[in-house]
Amino acid sequence: MSYWRSKLWGLILSIVTDGVTTIPAGRVSEPIPLAQRPPLPAGPLVVVANHSSHADTAVLLATLGRSRPVTFVAAADYWFGRTRNRVLARWLVGIWPIRRDRRGMADLLAAAPAVAAGVVFVVFPEGSRRRTPELAGFKRGAFELAAAARATVLPVGLVGAGDLLPAERRLIRRRPVEVRWGEPFTVESGHAEESAAAALGVVDVLIREPAHQRPGRAWTRIRRMAFAATGMAVVTAWAFAEGIVWPLVAELPLLLFVCTVGRSWRGPMMIGATAIASAAGILTTWWLVAHGVPVPAPLTTPRMHETALDQLASDPTGAFANQMFNGIPVKVYAHGAGRLHLDVVDVIAAMLPRLGRIAIVGGMGWILGGLLSRYLKPCLGAVQAVFLVLFPLGLGLVIWWWS
Repeated sequence: MSYWRSKLWGLILSIVTDGVTTIPAGRVSEPIPLAQRPPLPAGPLVVVANHSSHADTAVLLATLGRSRPVTFVAAADYWFGRTRNRVLARWLVGIWPIRRDRRGMADLLAAAPAVAAGVVFVVFPEGSRRRTPELAGFKRGAFELAAAARATVLPVGLVGAGDLLPAERRLIRRRPVEVRWGEPFTVESGHAEESAAAALGVVDVLIREPAHQRPGRAWTRIRRMAFAATGMAVVTAWAFAEGIVWPLVAELPLLLFVCTVGRSWRGPMMIGATAIASAAGILTTWWLVAHGVPVPAPLTTPRMHETALDQLASDPTGAFANQMFNGIPVKVYAHGAGRLHLDVVDVIAAMLPRLGRIAIVGGMGWILGGLLSRYLKPCLGAVQAVFLVLFPLGLGLVIWWWS
């Protein structure tokens, strides 16, 4: 459950924040993006963190829950006193309830077997959510639990989550969030108070500097490819193959790349390369079919070919203009042009609307990508995943319509 909860909250945080980054202890440690599993210390583990927002729980679950089962120690009367909170506690968070009276320590220490078994217990030693910039004192319960379970304590400083969703607000404000780890340590029996004071000092140092926005892993990877030969090769090969046999539209990888390049001229260069490659693919299919070479046309229907032939016979330029909107793959029109033995000059002139569509769609992606880069940087991977799911559904509807 922790794994799937982490994926859910990770998706939500990638949309509503300016990025969530884990920074392990040590100056040489590389920041870890939200989509990547952080290397948690082995063995029983208790995590202690500052607490100023309900977003703290979501952030820690989204990062830690990818690696280990995670549960959060929290007040029983708050999380199980109302139906809405009870549903959140049981299904979307994972709460270990404790009572806010003298029996609370017994409830907390009852978790020792679960900690020893490998469940990561997250405790906010400040108690309730803090509404001031200064840290409140750390209570000793988490450290008593660590001593009883012979667990390692990992101090964590959460920076930005309080600005994202402060305790006194209900509306989320986009902010970058960083999960900063201190050096893990063990707690000797009878030394909980000293350990609490030490952890407080560590977390206080961890949260002093503000969080910085860092792009997500998907944005970084795609932008790197866009400025390398790989990106240019992908868009040209894709567009060329789409004009012959490839069943997916030429603009798909183009939009993915150009939205990451900002104001660089790399965007127009990729748009132009896609248009040229698409034209080359169309001309290749036209030439092969005109010379009697069979060219497969997967995921097309006889009605598509009949419609394309009729349109090309009456008005070649209008036929390619219709192709911009009717869902028929461009390779079907290239097949039709070959079967009708159209002149090469007529084919080139007829495909101009098609090339215009690539320029328009690519240009819009380039401009909007630059304008919306702040929002796309943390969640481009999620956007990509959504389109990868939706596009086959759309393709299936097009084939059904033309069947």
